[in-house]
Amino acid sequence: MKTYMKFKIEKETRWDVSKMDIVTKYFVWAGSQCLALVNTEEEALVIYDKIKASYIKGETVVILEEDIEF
Repeated sequence: MKTYMKFKIEKETRWDVSKMDIVTKYFVWAGSQCLALVNTEEEALVIYDKIKASYIKGETVVILEEDIEF
């Protein structure tokens, strides 16, 4: 059985009163969860690819493992 997930990048541009400038933010979504918020499109694309790959591969990395004798 296949599982489907929708991935997307949203771009939000608005006026920031505190900075007195237009600010653009990029939201990276997997399904209904926003998993990342970044300030540039390049960052958004990199994170998008990493998030999508982790869902496809189901990537798990062992960070620390040890046998303890007691």
